[in-house]
Amino acid sequence: MSTAKAKTPLAPTHSAPVRPFEFGLAIIWFLVTFNTFRNDHLVLYPLAIYFSYATFRDRRATFPLIIGAWPLFLLPLWALASSPLGVEPDVAFRSGLQMLLTSLICVLFAAWMSPRQVLIAAFIATGICGILSVFFTKIHDGAMTGIFAHKNMLGAKMVVLWAAALCLACDRWVRPWLRLVAVALAALAFLLILASHSATALVLSFTVVCIIGAFSFFSRSADRIAAGLIVLGAMASLAPFLIEEREHLLELFLGSVGKSKTLTGRTELWNYAEDVIRQNPIIGQGAGGFWRYQESPLVQEIFAEFHKSPNQVFSFHNAYYEITVHFGLIGLGCILVTLAWALTHLAFLVFRRGGMPFVFLLTGALVQTVRTMVESDLMRPFVLANMLIWIGACYAIKNRNPIFLPERVVRHGIQRRTGGSGAVPDAAQRTASTGAE
Repeated sequence: MSTAKAKTPLAPTHSAPVRPFEFGLAIIWFLVTFNTFRNDHLVLYPLAIYFSYATFRDRRATFPLIIGAWPLFLLPLWALASSPLGVEPDVAFRSGLQMLLTSLICVLFAAWMSPRQVLIAAFIATGICGILSVFFTKIHDGAMTGIFAHKNMLGAKMVVLWAAALCLACDRWVRPWLRLVAVALAALAFLLILASHSATALVLSFTVVCIIGAFSFFSRSADRIAAGLIVLGAMASLAPFLIEEREHLLELFLGSVGKSKTLTGRTELWNYAEDVIRQNPIIGQGAGGFWRYQESPLVQEIFAEFHKSPNQVFSFHNAYYEITVHFGLIGLGCILVTLAWALTHLAFLVFRRGGMPFVFLLTGALVQTVRTMVESDLMRPFVLANMLIWIGACYAIKNRNPIFLPERVVRHGIQRRTGGSGAVPDAAQRTASTGAE
């Protein structure tokens, strides 16, 4: 009597390791989402289509992540659902679809690549732009712009390279020659930040050093943690003085970097945003519904006040005002939930797992969160700095969910609960791993 082999039921896989050519595609994606190049849509949209196909192809790895990372899809789904009510329904629907594609690609990259591969890919893409900015640059009011649209953008982009290079240089699991290259590009990034004359970028560059240094310091021993707590206690004793003198200290700092208390007119912009929000507070104007120069006298007034030409792209220079204007208070609630979910998951992941790749992702997330107070691109689709936040949060889901744990860990847990021996995993399951390697 012959015995038929039992058919293995369909089950989620632990990961979908990236193929070499797909890792190259990921680097190209990082490059074209880090900066806007001429005719880059000829690369961007075919890649987006391929990555959408790959998300479905590798659905055993991506679909569980999509379910676990549900907060990431709140604002894109709201943007799609509310698009018929927007001022420009077609534009609103297209923007919502792009936001949804961005979220799916973040999930795919988390399923494909290890955190260290993401760090290296980001380093390569940002490093290329940094090197190009040395040879192809313009000078505007004494400041370099590099290959970017303006000096502030050069400064902000080089902060990402600065963080990636520092984390790679401090990563002891990376080859020595690559760490030396990272040191060189870190120096280049800082010089470009100085050449951009961007006060925000300069402050963020020092913030990056503090964050990376703090995690490196606290991750070594209990004695260092105790010493750090002592330092924090000493700093806390200065809090009453800092609170009492905060206005004077703020004026001194802003004056030292050539800024006014209005943050170069941003506070006036925010007053305009509040007036617009009152007109449609719940659902907003819809994506692309406000900044329409030809149709809106208010936009024309804003452009005239801030000396902008009609063909320039402008914003409220605050992510939360921008989102509320276009997606209403519902959209604001969605992004606050998403951002809180991502930052808390990333922070717990860093403290639980450690490693420079995770530190890089958390550092980038914190820096980008700080920038949300003065810039508006938090949920703009196909922006690398934002995608790194969501990719990092997906890693937290990946490490929390037993589907993505190494088989030996899952089997050990089952044995402890049931007292059984469990089935022997196949080769792919035995070698699956989701650490920061």
